[in-house]
Amino acid sequence: MLTQHIRDALASRLSISFPDISLISKEDAVPIPEPPYFQTELTLAEFEPISTHRYTARFRFKIYYVPVPEKPVAMIMDEMLESLTTLEVEGRPCRASSVAWERPTGNDGASGEGYFRAEYVIQLTTDQVEMESKMQILKQGGGLK
Repeated sequence: MLTQHIRDALASRLSISFPDISLISKEDAVPIPEPPYFQTELTLAEFEPISTHRYTARFRFKIYYVPVPEKPVAMIMDEMLESLTTLEVEGRPCRASSVAWERPTGNDGASGEGYFRAEYVIQLTTDQVEMESKMQILKQGGGLK
């Protein structure tokens, strides 16, 4: 449940900040729109116990931007990084623990496709963590340590 809430919060933030740019999720089976568009991907979702009654939920997203010549990455970068800094999740602000633009370099030295990375950490108490939420997160790429 929490995973869906944070996905919805990210989608809402991007839609409000960039109403003229389409948004799709890598996890959804939808047709690819015409550029420009964002494609979000949840790359990490996990719970980590920090004490007997407290947990940390960590979510990491990659947001790919497929630009058009008249709206390159450089034109939206500052606004994008600013918009990812804080999300509203279930009525509460959730500040990103890290936000960045990354352009990985392969073994041959060539730059790969760039993306925005945003990571959010939410602290929960035991009564906020439902077994259903734990199982959903484990199925979506999180793991046991």
